[in-house]
This record gives sequence, structure tokens and C-alpha cells, in this order.
Amino acid sequence: MNLNIFAIRLFISIILKIDYIECACTLPTVLNGNIWDSRRGTIVFSNSNSELSSGWEVSVLAQTWTIFNCIESDSTHWLFQSTTSVEIYGPKYYGFYCVRYTKITDYSYYYYLDSNMEVNAADTRISFIEESIVNAGVTLSSVCNPTSGPSPEEFHVLVKKDRQADVKQWFPDALLGVYAYTVTDASSSVFCGSGSVWDACTNRTTISYNYTQCSTQMFGSTDGEFYATKYVTSGSTSYVIIINADSTTSTRFTCLAVSGSSVSSNSGSCVKGQSATTNTADSASVVISLSAYAFTSASAAPSSSNVGIIVGVVVVLILLIAGAIGGFIFYHKYKKKPFPWQKTKVQNGSEENAEKPAIDPASPKVVVDIQTPKEKNHSLPPIEKPPLDVNKNENAPLPSITRQ
Repeated sequence: MNLNIFAIRLFISIILKIDYIECACTLPTVLNGNIWDSRRGTIVFSNSNSELSSGWEVSVLAQTWTIFNCIESDSTHWLFQSTTSVEIYGPKYYGFYCVRYTKITDYSYYYYLDSNMEVNAADTRISFIEESIVNAGVTLSSVCNPTSGPSPEEFHVLVKKDRQADVKQWFPDALLGVYAYTVTDASSSVFCGSGSVWDACTNRTTISYNYTQCSTQMFGSTDGEFYATKYVTSGSTSYVIIINADSTTSTRFTCLAVSGSSVSSNSGSCVKGQSATTNTADSASVVISLSAYAFTSASAAPSSSNVGIIVGVVVVLILLIAGAIGGFIFYHKYKKKPFPWQKTKVQNGSEENAEKPAIDPASPKVVVDIQTPKEKNHSLPPIEKPPLDVNKNENAPLPSITRQ
């Protein structure tokens, strides 16, 4: 009897162990130590124990969740659970982040939070689950099912600290070019304008501002250079999160929403419903109007792209192709036409009247008689008849006629 009980307990333990292994969380090795997050700034991961130790704190009714452990993962989601429960209107609750992630580069990911917005947590997308339910067991499928999930522009970016130069992506087409720009800040002050330079043409992954022509610093950058990390397009608006190329800065990420020639900014990630034509609630938000940059002799043009080289190569190729076609036609048109001295017929059709080329007196005295097959005489030589000797036997008598 005791043996049977032991066997049952062992079987249950094995099943539970298998369940635990299947639900285990595996984080990418790059998510270890300091990570830059467009949503929260610098956060800290511990890959060895699948823990997020700081950066994603959430306050609920004067109580705070600080540390989160990843309890389950698959190819598209990480499920983080707070290490403690807090009392909310009586019952105790745990907090859960359901992170839907996608790899961009070896050093960057973008993600959405697949939860409803929680009004008791400053509209953070996080799930509250009662302690008794958590103790019974939760899974990705039971937590990551929001009734009102994130919109396309509500994405965030994770970048390994100090790896901003290794995560560059292309900007959306609407931002590629060289523009003059006019900036309107939250207080309706206007700066820059004619002569300012926004260059996202020289390098499709980089925006460069020319502070010589407009000295106002953009998005907290001292050198005026930003890299694209990821963009999405929804309808007629594209949303791109840019990262500051500076080594140290108070503003690491900025979201740009662009539609046509209008751009709006928001510090960090994009916000739900962000419009390209109006400022967001962010105090540092600006609206930028882009216009074609007018190059003049007095203003240094930014480095050109490879368009000139490409055009030159195309022209050379066209000339080579035209030359080859012309040579082909010339060859086929004249390859069987005889030279003037090889003509065997003239207008009257007589071979005997065919003209021979004149011999240049200044030419070498060696002349080779070159005859075409038609000019050669293949007939036999005439048989010469011996001449008649009219003097011989001239006076000889005629032979006599014999009668029979």
C-alpha cells in the first residue's frame, strides 16, 4: 500500500516538474544588465534568474510593485509577475506584464503590452489578478487576452546600453530627404525656418540637424544626430522611435509621428492617438513643418548621395550598348561588300571592261597580280597549225588523170 502511495506521489511530482519546465521563461541573453527602454528609460534585467529588478515600477493606491519575474515565455510573449501582492480595495492582487516582443537586431527589440489600460495605475497597460487565482495557476493564454489592446502606435523599444550605433534602421519614406524645418513648441513659440537643414537623405538611417544654420538643439541632442530604431505605419501616419546618438543625454528616445509635411514629437515612446499635426501632452512636444530645402551658393549643401555616380554609370552603359548595336549593324551590312578593286562587273556587265586599280607610283615596286576565280582563264591553250608553205611545189604539175 505504501509503495502505491509513493508511486502516485512520484508520478504527480514528475507531471508537476514537466509542467514547470514547459512554462519556464527564457529571456534573450542580450537582456542582461542595463537596458534602454523607450517607455521607462534605463531598466535592469537579470538574465540568470529571469528577473526585471528595476525600471518597471507600478504604483497602485500608494503601494508599489518594483520587481517582476518572468514566469513563462514563448516565441512571441514574455509574462512577468510581480514578486509581491498588494491590497486593492480589500483583496490582494499581483501585477502582470504581458510583453509581446519582436526582435529587430542583435541588440534591440520592440514590444507591445498586451493588457488593458488600468485606471488605478495611471493608465499603465498591466493586468491585476487576485492572489487566490494566481495561487491556482496562471498562463500566458489566460493573462494575455485584453479586451482593448494597444493600437499600432503604442509600441516601445528596448536597446542594449551604449549600442545605439548598432541598432539603426531606415526612416519612413516621408522623412527621407533634405528639408528646411520650422518648429512650434508647446507654448506656440516658433524657431528655425528658412535656411535650417534637416538631412535624412545622406544616410537613410540617420537624421542630422545643421546647428550652424539653426542653433536650437533638437530633442536634447548636442550634436544633432539621431538614429531610427523602428517605425510602424497606421493609415496615412508613420510612427518612428529615434534614439539620440550622443553618449550622454537626458532624452534618450523620441517618437516622431509624420504625415505629409507635418511631424509631431513625444519624448520616449509614441502615445495612443498621437497626431502628426498637434502637440502631445508632453511638455517637450513640438510640431515641425517640413519644406523642400533651397540650396544656394551661400549655404553649404549637405553631402550628396550616390545619385551622380549612378547616373554616370547608366550613361556609360547606354553608350556602350549603343556602340555594340551600331557595330553589329555595320558588320552585317558591309561584311560581304567587295573592295573597289575586287569588282568584276561594271554597268555594261562585261568582265573584260572591269577596271583595274591604278598603281600608285610611290608604292613599292612589287606588284602581286591577285585574280579572283572569275578572272582566271581555265581554258586549254589553242593548237597551233603549221603555216602553209606557199612557195613549196608552187610550179609542180598537176597529177595526171587516168582513164579506165
